[in-house]
Amino acid sequence: MPSQPLASVTRQLSRRSVFEALLHRSPISRADLAKVTGLSKQTTSEVIDAFQQQGLVRPVGRTSGNVGRTAVLYELSPAGGHVLGIDLGARLTVTLADIAGRVLAEADEPTDSRGGAWALEQIARLADRLARDNHTHPSRIRSIVLATPGVVNPRSGAIEMAPNISGLGHLNVVGFLSEKLGSPVAIENDINLALLGEIWHGCAQKVANVAFLALGTGVGLGLYVNGQLVRGENGAAGEIGYLPIGGDPLQAEARLQGCLEYQVGAHGIVRRYREAGGSDVDSARRVFELAQAGDTVAASVIEETARLTGLAAATIVATVDPQLIVLGGSVGARTDFADKVARVLLRLAPRPVEIRTSTLGKRAGVVGALSVALNKLHDELFGVADLAAALPLPPPRAHASR
Repeated sequence: MPSQPLASVTRQLSRRSVFEALLHRSPISRADLAKVTGLSKQTTSEVIDAFQQQGLVRPVGRTSGNVGRTAVLYELSPAGGHVLGIDLGARLTVTLADIAGRVLAEADEPTDSRGGAWALEQIARLADRLARDNHTHPSRIRSIVLATPGVVNPRSGAIEMAPNISGLGHLNVVGFLSEKLGSPVAIENDINLALLGEIWHGCAQKVANVAFLALGTGVGLGLYVNGQLVRGENGAAGEIGYLPIGGDPLQAEARLQGCLEYQVGAHGIVRRYREAGGSDVDSARRVFELAQAGDTVAASVIEETARLTGLAAATIVATVDPQLIVLGGSVGARTDFADKVARVLLRLAPRPVEIRTSTLGKRAGVVGALSVALNKLHDELFGVADLAAALPLPPPRAHASR
């Protein structure tokens, strides 16, 4: 790819600098923008004028209380462009945000149990409703990221290894949604995006080496090593449920979903409790409640689950040397369970590694999807060839006023 002419790169760097200052410091005047960016007042004014013509910024008042003339204050305009973050799981969450990361609206409902095309149509319907309710033309939604279990096949666009949502392995999900929503759709593993959500606005901010271990219905791992998300050759890095821990990895049931997941996933916890002589419970949460109430069988099952999870955590530590392990999911995010895992890991790991529970909980995936969608939009508008660093994002903001 040929390099951009120097003058073009300089202009784009100026635009990028002003945009970044607006992203983090607005409302701000032209004079203060010049000071913050180091650009001349003339260049700063030219960039602001161009941004106003593009609908990227708007005036929001004037300075007051200072000696001398007042100055116009600017902020990024909510109409400057929008992004969608989507989290597809047992529940479907669709979030609309503006170019500055202000959340405009959100819809959340159970995912269509028929899966496949029905679930994808549901996504399109909710996205259209959010846009319509916020007077946003679909063409203004310029970046869309979907968090989903499983792995996207780059050749077919299908989502594979997602057994809890049927029918996605036989559809071109990428093409279907891109056509329905009118913009290119990027699909990322939900655990990876939950990890990025915690890094953006959760318990892993400013940490360059993090592992996100999710335990719930399934088991998954997201890895962030030296400031980069690890995906692997086929996008399947982190399929930790297939670790041969906790039983016979060649057993038919274990081969189907993975040996570790068969043991420590929510269904595995319920199954092991029943097999150990426990009552006929219907959820892992109930097993935890019984353990807290003094049920010794339930307590033993939880302890064994924590031991197996600790073994998996020790494997992570030995492999990627993280500074921090975040536990998430309906099982992993329980502080009582995380404490048990931490005690196991302390006995196994060659050095202490901090374990924290997810602070974003069920919202981690959609927050991560928004962060990636924003970065993609910002790079589209202000990226510079051969400049790898993404624009740093501000924290997510509350619903913007209409």
